[in-house]
Amino acid sequence: MSTPMSRRELARTAAALAIPAIVPASVLGAQAPSKRVALAHIGVGGRGGSLLDGFRGLPECRVVAVSDCYRSRREGHARATDAAYGSTGCKAYADFRDLCADPGIDAVVVATPDHWHVPAALEAIRHGKHVYVEKPLGVSIEQDLVLRDAVRRYGVVFQYGTQQRSMPHMRWACEMVRSGRLGKLRAVEIICPANVQGGSTTPATPPADLDYEMYLGPAPLTPYTVDRCTSLGSYHILDFAVGFIGGWGAHPLDIMLWALGDGPDAVPVEYTGSATWPTAGLFDTPLTWDVRGRFADGKRFRFTAPGGDLTTFIGDRGRIEVGRGGFGRIEPASLRNEKLGPGEPRLTVSDNHGANFLEAIRSGAPTVTSADSACRSDLVSQLSDIALRTGRTIRWAPSKCAIVGDPAAARLQHRPMRAPWRLK
Repeated sequence: MSTPMSRRELARTAAALAIPAIVPASVLGAQAPSKRVALAHIGVGGRGGSLLDGFRGLPECRVVAVSDCYRSRREGHARATDAAYGSTGCKAYADFRDLCADPGIDAVVVATPDHWHVPAALEAIRHGKHVYVEKPLGVSIEQDLVLRDAVRRYGVVFQYGTQQRSMPHMRWACEMVRSGRLGKLRAVEIICPANVQGGSTTPATPPADLDYEMYLGPAPLTPYTVDRCTSLGSYHILDFAVGFIGGWGAHPLDIMLWALGDGPDAVPVEYTGSATWPTAGLFDTPLTWDVRGRFADGKRFRFTAPGGDLTTFIGDRGRIEVGRGGFGRIEPASLRNEKLGPGEPRLTVSDNHGANFLEAIRSGAPTVTSADSACRSDLVSQLSDIALRTGRTIRWAPSKCAIVGDPAAARLQHRPMRAPWRLK
């Protein structure tokens, strides 16, 4: 199968031939700044449906297509989209690959079950589409790295669905850390919700409107049960995900990365942990966990799941606890009134995660959450999970993008995919 020319390659070719650099959206997957972005959605279940509603309300885009393994979902959302716009024309695709090949689409929102995030995004990128990908990024370290490299190669706009970067209080907390208000950082602690136990293991007949074979896709071929293709199942079954360690942990971990500079040094290099595991039912990801480790500069890292959502930065001059709902402890209390001065580091201002994605497509400015930062925060989830599953200390070498010193653990960076699905 031939690979479409990337946007960068096309631009170089245009320059060499001295032809105009402005080309149709169907070629570049881009949209002129004066026009709305033609947007499509892959996966329109619970979270995907909410994202669709949000984007449909933004004047910078127009939703033109949807795809889902459930016929009722894709057709229902296509009708609702037409009704919202007071016109017809939103297409409903049974196969996301046909959607990605549609030349009238500029950008794609991927909000499928977790095991489909990277394969669907790669298909969209291969066709020159910009991509907004829900968290977690992938279900293996290999998937994360392949997607990051694809975004770099094709030069498309990427936005990660960690919308906490578009919350002002989160931005303030990260700016305070970056500006040194806490002094020398000693530790970062992350709290996130625990997983759940349960789920029927009794084989059942899939609903008539579900393409179960497509839903499974690269996941192992297993019998359908009433709890397998649900929102809980998509997060808490290892065939589809890594559980809330990635599915929710992506949010506070991403804030950790943002505060620490978004670079390779923001990823801890050592992980040791323990977990409690389900004893019955379909769901098989760790229920609770306690992962401890360190960064390359020696500061401590801890990632636990007693419930809640909190990122805590601890320095020798104070601490900041910040979560989606607001702040926890801030020490000293006077820090609450601190503002940045001239020359101090400032972070990208985004008050709407979807609008930030669309603006980046229209203007060429970077998104608030790049593919590189998304990959790194997801690495922390993956490495923590590997530490729990092996029961050993896992060491990460940022320069090699690999687990070192443990060949068996390093093999867990790869997750098999059921034929004919593959990453490349």
